[in-house]
Amino acid sequence: MPPAEVPLAGWGLDATDRRLIEAMAPSLPLVERPFAELGARLGLSEDMVIDHLHRLLAQGVLSHFGPLFSEDAGNGAPAFAALQVPAAEFARDLATATRSGLPLLARPFEAVGAMVGTTGAEVRAAMTVMLQQGLILRIGVVLRGNEAAPCH
Repeated sequence: MPPAEVPLAGWGLDATDRRLIEAMAPSLPLVERPFAELGARLGLSEDMVIDHLHRLLAQGVLSHFGPLFSEDAGNGAPAFAALQVPAAEFARDLATATRSGLPLLARPFEAVGAMVGTTGAEVRAAMTVMLQQGLILRIGVVLRGNEAAPCH
C-alpha cells in the first residue's frame, strides 16, 4: 500500500511532510544526491528534505528509511556496519549493510559505498539490478504501523 493511501491523521504532519511521504512512494531516486532531486521536485532544498526525514523518523511517524527487501534477499539480521567484501559477495553484503536503513546524508549511496569498500556509483548500479530482480521492492519509507505492507 503506498504511503499516500495510508491514513496520516493523528501524526500532526504538515503539508510538506505529507508531500514528502507521497513523493517517496515509488522509490528514492538512484542518483548521487537523491534528496536534492526529490527536493527539486517538491520545491524544497536538499537540507529541508533530510531534516524532515530525520524529524519523521525521530517522531516515530516512519519506522524505516532505505531499501525494502523481498524475502529472497537473504536472512541477515539488521546491520549497518563497515564491511570490506569480495565482489562475488557484494549483493549479499550490500543487503546486509543497508537492511536497517540508509544514512540520511546528502550522498547516502556514496556513504554505503564507503562501508562496503566501493563507490556510490557501484552501489546505485547494484541496487538498480536488485530492484529489477525483485530483491529490493523499493527504496523509501515505511510508515509506523504499516510495516507489513512495504509500500510497493
